[in-house]
Amino acid sequence: MAHRPEVIVRLARLALAAVIGLTAVSTARPLAAQEAPAAAAEPTYQVRLRDGSVLYGRIVERTDSTLVVVTGSGARIALQTIQVARVTLVRADAAGRAQTPDPNPTRLLFAPTARPLPKGEGYVASYFFFLPMVGYGVTDRLVLAGGTPILPDAIGRIWYLAPKFTLVDADQTSVAIGVLSFFSTESSANNSVGILYAASTFGSTDNAVTLGAGWGYARIDGSADISNRPTLLLGGERRVSPSFKLVAETYSFVGGGDSDAIWALSVRILGERLAADLGVAGLTANGGCCLPVVDVVYSFGKRRE
Repeated sequence: MAHRPEVIVRLARLALAAVIGLTAVSTARPLAAQEAPAAAAEPTYQVRLRDGSVLYGRIVERTDSTLVVVTGSGARIALQTIQVARVTLVRADAAGRAQTPDPNPTRLLFAPTARPLPKGEGYVASYFFFLPMVGYGVTDRLVLAGGTPILPDAIGRIWYLAPKFTLVDADQTSVAIGVLSFFSTESSANNSVGILYAASTFGSTDNAVTLGAGWGYARIDGSADISNRPTLLLGGERRVSPSFKLVAETYSFVGGGDSDAIWALSVRILGERLAADLGVAGLTANGGCCLPVVDVVYSFGKRRE
């Protein structure tokens, strides 16, 4: 039993490598497919009606007053626009099953991806049930997020702010810069600590790899100090079914010991607006394992078609 922590760490590393490897293969597949011309698949939409029913299919006709949908079984359904509550573009897997987008595409478990939130969209998140955060897309590239602990007497009376700006937002590549800052409300001084970071995400919201680097900073009594040793992020996402996704991330500290790193693995349960991560996190140093990870995210705002 003395070697159990080391075994767990090795399994965690293998699981992380598997997620990253499968994701890299999946993200590379569209690039390889470009070598031979192929007909583009018609997009699939989720059409939610005001009576609560939902249809999935192709939109073949659309006017100010009517909407015609052809379902996967070939049924042609004509609707009045007043019957329609919302139309959302969804993905389909290899078997043709419709997949709604990940409601939490801008974050892994703790770390951000480089993806932006479209203007007018937002989310309410809860990490470990007592660390809430609210994010909102101010523009198509700027996200403002922040929160404060639900139990301030146990954790401390602080606010945390996490603005992020996406510099590049291409089809399969996003690049962003941002900051995570912590401010104490118990001090009159304008002091803060946090991390400045840059991140790149390659792939779709179903299968992607995120690489990042962050530098810790402290601003105390008007004097600022930034670390010259970055923390490196490697994260991966892999959709395994319409309702489940694997998410992994690891942090390596440059200048630390060879085994000095933090890892986290989770299964993300996907709903239309709600996503929940259930997983574990630990330290590679001394085989530290395992801290349960639970977070829930609810997205709001009008999704683009």
